[in-house]
Amino acid sequence: MTFRFDARLVLLFLLVPACLILSSVVQAKFGGIGPDGDDIMRLVQIQDLLNGQAWFDLQQYRMGPEGGTAMHWSRLVDLPILLLFHLFNIFLPSETALVWAYTVWPPLSVLLLLAGLYIGARHLGGKGGALACLLLSAFIFSTHYRFMPGAIDHHNLQLGLLALALGCAVDPSRRPTRLALAGLAVAASVAIGGEVYVFVGIICGIVALDWAISGEAARRGAMGFGAGLAAGLELAFFATVAPSNYAVVACDALSSVSLLAGLAGGLGLVLAALLASERGLGVRMAALLCIGAASAAVLLLVGPQCLSNPLSDLSPEVKTLWLDRIDEARPLFAERPGRVAKIGFMLGIALLALGLSLYGAYRGKRLRANLLFAALLVSALLMSVYQVRFAGFGHVFAIIPLSLWVADTYRDGKARNPSSVAYIGALALSLPFLWAVPGLILSPKSATANDSNKSACLDDSLFERLNALETARILAPTDFAPRILNRTDHSVLQGNYHRNHDGIALALDILMSPPGETEALLSEGGIDYIVLCEADGENKLLAERAPGGLAARLTSEHMPDYLVPVDEKASPRLYRVRAEPESSSEDDELS
Repeated sequence: MTFRFDARLVLLFLLVPACLILSSVVQAKFGGIGPDGDDIMRLVQIQDLLNGQAWFDLQQYRMGPEGGTAMHWSRLVDLPILLLFHLFNIFLPSETALVWAYTVWPPLSVLLLLAGLYIGARHLGGKGGALACLLLSAFIFSTHYRFMPGAIDHHNLQLGLLALALGCAVDPSRRPTRLALAGLAVAASVAIGGEVYVFVGIICGIVALDWAISGEAARRGAMGFGAGLAAGLELAFFATVAPSNYAVVACDALSSVSLLAGLAGGLGLVLAALLASERGLGVRMAALLCIGAASAAVLLLVGPQCLSNPLSDLSPEVKTLWLDRIDEARPLFAERPGRVAKIGFMLGIALLALGLSLYGAYRGKRLRANLLFAALLVSALLMSVYQVRFAGFGHVFAIIPLSLWVADTYRDGKARNPSSVAYIGALALSLPFLWAVPGLILSPKSATANDSNKSACLDDSLFERLNALETARILAPTDFAPRILNRTDHSVLQGNYHRNHDGIALALDILMSPPGETEALLSEGGIDYIVLCEADGENKLLAERAPGGLAARLTSEHMPDYLVPVDEKASPRLYRVRAEPESSSEDDELS
């Protein structure tokens, strides 16, 4: 495959980040941090690093009980933002340089995703397939929230790396440079977050199986992939894991178990391809089974606990009252506003691409690539049913098979009839929005008043009042944590992070505690202030769950003596926890 300068392709590449920036400007959000709490928490992590926290120290000291919370996020995501910051800081003040860094990085990161998809489509469909791929990507990603300015959570980089791995892995010539790049990309995606383990396993499995079946034809490519995977994991491990944690097993982040299992697989594939490529199919399959057994043995010996979901360790109460309320972690078919439209939007193009891939594999057309697409799409669809956050992966995996279909439809249609426009129908069916239209028509309009009321609780006045107080620990709804950490010097007891289990559990105990127990629990948590937002769903749920608990008592204005309103007229309400009650408390009177 040769690349020549093509102005149309360059314009399509640049169109997507340009549209993302323009959309942000039109919405008056350019220069602001993304709306997702994880975007804001990422900014807090970067600010802590710039303020002197060590590179290897991922502890969030201002969240959770005494001592803070060990975050499982990777520094690899911080790296491009920090590089941009230091570039802009040459000619801009530090505060402005940081704003520009987290503003421009997400639209720039979409170029990695486009490059990966372009490479794959060009490999399989030539120039026509590549052009259709970029056109389709422009429709889908030009306003995608994961790539909007300020959206600095890890998902954009992870999606880009998987797209790059996919695009390089389907190279029909199996060039070692392409496969090595695919191995590096999957290693980096694993280092960023464990949610991609299933997808990475499929890519690794298809590459290894292709070698076992094809033998010598796939030898150099398999060696390149294995070497890239092993090298990428080693580089990421030693670059982001503190020496003191080399022996620590973490199932939700890159650690010794994922490194050793990945090395066993990657180096094992290199060795097998080097020694057994010219042997018979049975020998190669046996070698492949040995590699799989070695990786599984490492997992069982070093980290057997990682065979289960890390979220399974959450207590039943925390799972029910916290995790099950996080929308992106809920099942696809769970009740939510506009559910029918969202199901079509999330699954439509992935199902279409799966059908196209299976049909192509059945016909023996682009067999290796179509099998890889089909396996990834099936896993993405199943994972999306389990948790809706995986739907975005399905969209990425769907683009190359859909763009090949559009390109084939265009070529075949023009060959039969120069005026054919059948490809426009194929292009339209490849857009997620079209699949959402029936649901939008059938679904009743959902009320958004509660969301707007909740947003009102997070206006500037709350942070002005908090910043007027001495540094303290605050009990607030979990959604409030990143914003409080970002805009004040205060600490919070709980935030939406599973490693903050102890803080979340204690916050639930406090807010549902009956009279007679609340004051001791507040003291145990070192709580100085409580923020009450009556519009917040968490407060409503806890008040309903425990009618005699603190959340219900605050809502009903039954104020314990040890809680003093900071400003009775302001909203949301802010209470100071009195260290020593001036008189007998309500808890004592009601107990």
